[in-house]
Amino acid sequence: MHKKYTPYSLCALLALLLLLPLCLLALLLLRTPTKTSAKDLLSGTEGTDRVILLDPGHGGEDAGAIAASGALEKDLNLQTALLLRDLLVAMGREVRLTRSTDVLLYDPQSDYVGHKKEQDLASRLRMAQETPDALFVSIHMNAYPESRYRGLQVWYSPNDPASALYALGVQEKIRTHLQPENTRRVKRADGGIYLMEHVTSPALLIECGFLSNPEEAASLCDPAYRQQLALLIALSLVECAENAP
Repeated sequence: MHKKYTPYSLCALLALLLLLPLCLLALLLLRTPTKTSAKDLLSGTEGTDRVILLDPGHGGEDAGAIAASGALEKDLNLQTALLLRDLLVAMGREVRLTRSTDVLLYDPQSDYVGHKKEQDLASRLRMAQETPDALFVSIHMNAYPESRYRGLQVWYSPNDPASALYALGVQEKIRTHLQPENTRRVKRADGGIYLMEHVTSPALLIECGFLSNPEEAASLCDPAYRQQLALLIALSLVECAENAP
């Protein structure tokens, strides 16, 4: 008797097949000896692991961008960052998050009225300053009034030369393995992005895609797609660390 597959089970099988090569690549990266030891892959200095500080944008009262489906940027940012954390920890990295729940980082005991966003950004910056040699990775979703725009894009801080290297690595890894039609280029954050202006260690802001594009928003809401996205970002950070100044 032949087993019948439902459309859902076929989709799940296809997602598994798509993820399998990436998972094998991750295992190969972890098991293959290189000139740089696994311990030193994300080192700021030789023999000292560089902490990765993941920053899921928005949260709490600040939803960020909203898709036509009602999906909220703040939720997708956090879900993607948590996946990325788990992958990097599995690769032996020390990872911290600016937030791990649905909160905006202001002080409820203070005079916060009219200053929530200002306090939130200051809190995120303070966490970066408390770990001065960390790799700071801010996770966001994009939006634009016209729905035709799509594609991941990375902004990088001008304050550390390694930032551009990491940004290029992420952009090219996504283009090669997930978004071959993506012609976007990395951008230097010279103004208007507070954290990229003020974080002094290597820092990048990843706009994972456009919630204003219905097709891309549907992909970003798909757990299998986010797993692929997070795995590729994790691999690119590890690979770029071997060549970072």
